[in-house]
Amino acid sequence: MASYTYRIEGFAGIDQSRDESYISPSYSPDAMNMDTSDGNLAVCKGFTKLLPAPVPAESTSGIDCVCFFRDASRDIPMAISGGYIYTYDEEDEEWTQAYEYSLVLATRHYSVLMTRIGTTDTMLIADGANQILKFDGTDFSAFGSSEGCSDIAVSCIAMYRGRLFAAGDYQNPNRLYYSKLPGGDRTIEDWGYDADSPAVEGGHVEIGTTSGDPITAICAMSNQLLIFKKNSIYRLIGDRPGNFTIELIVSDSTFVTDTATAVYRDVIYYVTEGGLHCFNGVDAAPMPDARLIKRIMDGADTSDTRVAVVGDRLYFTIKKDDYTRLIEYDLKTRHYMQYGGFKLYDINSLDGKLIITTDSRYLEKWGEGNSFDGQPIEAYWTTPLTDLGEKSAVKSMRELFLRGRADSPLIVDMNVGGKRDTYRVLLPETLDDVLEVPLKNEGRTMNLKISNENGGGFSIVGGMEIEMNVRRRTR
Repeated sequence: MASYTYRIEGFAGIDQSRDESYISPSYSPDAMNMDTSDGNLAVCKGFTKLLPAPVPAESTSGIDCVCFFRDASRDIPMAISGGYIYTYDEEDEEWTQAYEYSLVLATRHYSVLMTRIGTTDTMLIADGANQILKFDGTDFSAFGSSEGCSDIAVSCIAMYRGRLFAAGDYQNPNRLYYSKLPGGDRTIEDWGYDADSPAVEGGHVEIGTTSGDPITAICAMSNQLLIFKKNSIYRLIGDRPGNFTIELIVSDSTFVTDTATAVYRDVIYYVTEGGLHCFNGVDAAPMPDARLIKRIMDGADTSDTRVAVVGDRLYFTIKKDDYTRLIEYDLKTRHYMQYGGFKLYDINSLDGKLIITTDSRYLEKWGEGNSFDGQPIEAYWTTPLTDLGEKSAVKSMRELFLRGRADSPLIVDMNVGGKRDTYRVLLPETLDDVLEVPLKNEGRTMNLKISNENGGGFSIVGGMEIEMNVRRRTR
């Protein structure tokens, strides 16, 4: 009988791309509410209130959109819920109902854009049912005019090459509108033609030919505009109507909603039911590591997905098993993690922080505190089920070795050949000590699950080791 040590050198992220037998021990086939950003394994940080007052509940709707009006002197938090727009007064520490939509769709998505009209910082809000709304930090008013051909209800807006582009017109589902180029007395509120200056005029162009393939989202890079349709993806290049060129990029894509796109370092990332995709300026395709969360994405609903980039991390939401999960993708290390246990509506970024909205109707700062705003964080990490590459050998467990810190005991569920035992252990008080956990049972396969107790925090540093005896067949 030989002695063998199973080592996990560090912790990375979730990997569901292959059978567990082929997964590196540093990855988990199933984990929730964990943090591996420094290579150690810890319960993730929670979230705390950004503002002391909840968004008023004048309807049974959740918070459909959270956004921030920003100019040179101030930030104004804003929330849209059930067709009402609320603005937050920091001096009075209260929300005020500032606007009510006349038409409210059953599915409420809002495309929000900060831009300038003339010399005024302006927020534009498109919802697909009403004329674009503009907010100058004080008043709400209708954007555009019938004379400027810009009083159209559209669902998605973007700035590209100094012009406002818009799409999602129910009456003209393939139509992409573009404004005049601002300058002189021209503003982005004018989408009309200009016979005297065709290089700066506004107008529209049809993308594709069938109404069964409507435009669902648009997203701008520095040198092109990506146009998502229900079943295809196009791009527009050029800087004026005379040289606008429209090219088909993908002819068999899946649905992308306007809230499911983001730009990071001039690359467009977007989420479909197939996972995270990107457009690098040439090709639109799934991320090479999209299959790392294959099981998470199987059966997930992405029709209401929200995406936000904070620093070097991309976050997106999916609906699965009757609740919403938050997925984190580290754009540098290429690792995924998932978070859940709370009802989630919209996400956005503010000053390097992820802002989320939950059913408590507060705006919350992600990554702060040791609870989900007072609710315990239930976290776990599962190691891959493995036979250690020796299917015929019987592994007899001896001891588990851990270093780290914990607020409360850890729960270690050990599975050996289908026999499961649970160990409740408390990590040493200092990192100088190593915890030795005696184990039992034997079998040909093994894995373990580490979870917290009652939402307690813990951190396992330097990986972990399992010492065992291995009994091989002799002939």
